Amino acid sequence: GGDRVTPRVSVVVTTRGRPQLVGRAVASALAQTLRELEVIVVLDGPDPATLAALRELEDARVRLHVRDARGGQAAAINSGVALARGAFAAMLDDDDEWLPDKLAVQLAAAEASAHARPVVGCRFLARSEADDVAWPLRRPRAGEPACEYLFCRTMLAFGEGIVPTSMLLAPTDLFRRHPMAEDLPKHCDLDWLLRVDRLPDVALVLPADPRPLAIWQQQAGRHRLSNVHDWRFSYAWVGRARDAGDVSARAYAGFLLTWVSFSARVQRDRGAFAFLVKEALRRGHPSALELAVHAGVWGMPSLLRARASRALARRGHAHAL
Repeated sequence: GGDRVTPRVSVVVTTRGRPQLVGRAVASALAQTLRELEVIVVLDGPDPATLAALRELEDARVRLHVRDARGGQAAAINSGVALARGAFAAMLDDDDEWLPDKLAVQLAAAEASAHARPVVGCRFLARSEADDVAWPLRRPRAGEPACEYLFCRTMLAFGEGIVPTSMLLAPTDLFRRHPMAEDLPKHCDLDWLLRVDRLPDVALVLPADPRPLAIWQQQAGRHRLSNVHDWRFSYAWVGRARDAGDVSARAYAGFLLTWVSFSARVQRDRGAFAFLVKEALRRGHPSALELAVHAGVWGMPSLLRARASRALARRGHAHAL
């Protein structure tokens, strides 16, 4: 059986309260063209309905782990990584899904990398009620810090540099030695990427193959951490990351004027508009484009802005990569 073969990749699926969704995510992992894998499903606290749904999966490569109490996404990921047997680990949120070649393409990119400990992302389809858009729009440049790839803008469209949790593949040992921060209710994946990017022999890479390899569900009504906005928390988090040296002055300003600005706009906190500009100028190095994005976030109706960004993304992705 599959459980007697040492897996090359350990897939860590974290879930809670989504019995109807997690089965699809796990099935997409089991349908990978790379067969030497295990799927560790971490149930974040007792959840009889989800447990019953998962027990219907009849595949020797699936392992279930139920945490005694709810600990949040980072704690669930760390629990799964602790059980992993593969040399590489890949994360998968319970509401996302992978296309069949994802792990094979990422593993080939990892093994071809000049870096001893590559963190591999991939292109994916961001799926909304309106349509699908392929993100990220570009790959990291040689020597570009992960913080600037993720937070600095060189084009108006959103989605330039973005690596959601479900796209992450990295050496299991890297996840073990540098666990996700369990005290963060949000941004634990970003926080991890920024911290490990400063380590020797670590670099964020994307496969040369430009095909989208996963589907990231962005439907507005669905609860996911990226849809939960608390601009003050995000502001405080990036300030600590800047103080720790994990975020450059450029990336600090970029994060404030795009990510934090967007959250404050969703929360309708008008006082944040001028405050974030002042902070970006005081402690960072904003670009004219980021200041323009900030103005657009507040000046354009949200539906129009989202449509414009997706239209720009569709137009720009072909030559951006």
